[in-house]
Amino acid sequence: MPTTRNASSVMQKLLEEGFRNGVALLVELSKNGVVVIVEGQKDVISLRHLGLTGPIIPLAGHSVLTLAEMLAGNAQVLILFDFDTRGEQLTRLLISQLHGTGTRVHHDFRRKLKKAFSWQSRVIEGLRPLNRDTNTTKF
Repeated sequence: MPTTRNASSVMQKLLEEGFRNGVALLVELSKNGVVVIVEGQKDVISLRHLGLTGPIIPLAGHSVLTLAEMLAGNAQVLILFDFDTRGEQLTRLLISQLHGTGTRVHHDFRRKLKKAFSWQSRVIEGLRPLNRDTNTTKF
């Protein structure tokens, strides 16, 4: 009969696997030229530590309208604002500003990443790489 401890361990492994898959997806999108949009510079740093090498643009210092104008004409973007209420509101606002600019916004990947990352952090700057040896997070 499974114990609570075993069930908890299995759940933790599943969450970690989902997190690793999310990171792999994000790295692949970045390598393929998808521009990742985040809220601030700390988010940029966290994503660089996760292995992203492609363009990451922070909203900080710009209005949503200015950022939308900067992004117009980019083939593909992934809006990776925080998964809290404010981040969701900013995401909807930027999507509406990008509508009709010819820029493809990857809504589906944002939903997948939210599911993969939310167990660890609801804010992008709180994401930390998983240490493969100890199954703990480290930076």
